[in-house]
Amino acid sequence: MERSLREKVIDLLKEKEMSVTEICRELDLDPERAKEVYGVIKTLPKILKRKGLQVVMLPPKCMNCGFEFENPKPSKCPKCRGERISEARFKIV
Repeated sequence: MERSLREKVIDLLKEKEMSVTEICRELDLDPERAKEVYGVIKTLPKILKRKGLQVVMLPPKCMNCGFEFENPKPSKCPKCRGERISEARFKIV
């Protein structure tokens, strides 16, 4: 029986910290499915809470000035206006 996308994402994030792009690459998913993976990650806290686990987000950072974002998908740095922004990374602990 084929495992669901949610189960696959949970297994990956239990092993190591990953970005959505890395998850798509690891699961051999089309990069256009990144939005779907974000949706799965968004639902994980509720599911994992029952198991005593939680999803931790390491926030994206501006690669120019080091500003840390709260939003997992920023487009521009409010501090320096830079557009070189690292992806948010997720981990299950």
